Amino acid sequence: MNTENDPIPHQPQINPFYVGGAVSPDKFVSRRSYINAAFLDVIPNRTCMAIQGSNGMGKSSLLRYISSPEIWTKEGFDPSEVLIIFLNCFQIQPFTAIGFWETVLNSLKKEAKDRVVLQSAIAQILLQGTYSVNELRFLLAEIGKSNKFLLLLLDDFDAALYENISYTEDEMRSFLSQFRTLANDGQEKEYLSVIVTCLKRLSDMGPNLKSGTSPWHNHYLQRYLKSLKNQEVLQWFQELSEKHSIQWILNFQAGIQEVSGGNPALVQNAGSILYRAWRDRDIETVLDFAIEFERANRQYFSGAWNQSTDDEKSLLKFIALSRLEGRVNRKRQYTLDEVDIILSQKDRELRQLEERGILRRCDDDEKQVYEFASSIMEWWVVKELENSQNEPELADRELLFLNLSSKQIKQTQTIMKQVWQYKDTAQSVAGWVGKLGGTFFKGFLGNA
Repeated sequence: MNTENDPIPHQPQINPFYVGGAVSPDKFVSRRSYINAAFLDVIPNRTCMAIQGSNGMGKSSLLRYISSPEIWTKEGFDPSEVLIIFLNCFQIQPFTAIGFWETVLNSLKKEAKDRVVLQSAIAQILLQGTYSVNELRFLLAEIGKSNKFLLLLLDDFDAALYENISYTEDEMRSFLSQFRTLANDGQEKEYLSVIVTCLKRLSDMGPNLKSGTSPWHNHYLQRYLKSLKNQEVLQWFQELSEKHSIQWILNFQAGIQEVSGGNPALVQNAGSILYRAWRDRDIETVLDFAIEFERANRQYFSGAWNQSTDDEKSLLKFIALSRLEGRVNRKRQYTLDEVDIILSQKDRELRQLEERGILRRCDDDEKQVYEFASSIMEWWVVKELENSQNEPELADRELLFLNLSSKQIKQTQTIMKQVWQYKDTAQSVAGWVGKLGGTFFKGFLGNA
């Protein structure tokens, strides 16, 4: 027991923001719509769902949340009725159908340790090294006999939808065909539910369909993880401020939303940097923060760029250029004509970029307005233009895709020349985090 003379125990100031991988279920926030889709739409009906989302959007965290027995109880379900296999498909290197089924069967063998018949059947299948649909159906039937069912949570299912040196297109077709048959045909399907995550829509990946072939992904409920809304981030920060006595974080909510675009991983990273700045006093200005944030998340921004198609990159460059008024050379401003008309012709590409959390639509009743969800992503695209080895310009293919008029081409070329001319003096990354600047320069952290 402590006395008045005993020293007060040191209270460690542990950073409440998590950086690096999926968060634990107790730190998972928001996403109620997707949780409901899993527990109320898919799992009880023994159906399948595909969750699309860009890097950092929380796909792995969502699957980890769904796999937790404590969460099953919280959601009103009995975890003893399900055998859950949580598998990251990219961990199978190189991905093959045999490698996939071996991993699933070995995981199932561990999960079903109290089922002697099922254990024996799995061991026999693994021993012979061949995996037919009939054998897998037998395993599902055995699971059903004990009033249980199997839930496959397959993270990064993209790995199964691209060829590699050990996985040909024909092998892919066979694997997907068996996978579909297992989940959608026969009585045993009542004992299986599947949830996969991927970067792109299932329809945009996998082998080309042969004439008369039904798409294997037709039986998947398609959902894509959206960026967190302002209110969701605010609610999250309010809970953190109360739990960890960091009320100052609420003043940064708008700025964090601006630099992160609501991407959960970027929000976590921004919050982590700010918490460290408050605790350790090692970041004093908005420039320090902006440099640290860009450096810590460079892989995300480069990944978002590299995973974009050529047409999507053309649109991103065009939108960045159209918003450069006053940012490159403050003595002159350049404006592109009829940007909204040009963008209205690229609805499909824009919606895909919006689904990936790179762009967002602004409220405007008169025209279609898109902007970058993250101000740092916008800065990164401008830097891509600046870092061209030669003076940047739009290629003929891009001009044809964008369908620019002669006047618009000249305007675009003028702005791009300015980008190149002033690339060494253009506004620094700090200028793209405007909603954070005031908080820093008022010395908020120093007085917190």
